[in-house]
Amino acid sequence: MSIVKWEKPVQISVGSRGSEFVSSAFDAVLFLKDSWEDCETVSFLQARNACRGALAGRVDAEVARALAKD
Repeated sequence: MSIVKWEKPVQISVGSRGSEFVSSAFDAVLFLKDSWEDCETVSFLQARNACRGALAGRVDAEVARALAKD
């Protein structure tokens, strides 16, 4: 597993739980898993899958970054 740092960290906001800056797909997966209130939404699943794909080398890290911040 390759942990590639993004060129720019992204801020992920999660409703009443606040927000956090993350700088890699690995950090984003951890934050999404622990903080996202509705883990069944399309946006959550896309962000999580893209970040997991980036960790496995199947998805470009910057693509995962873009989905994590949306």
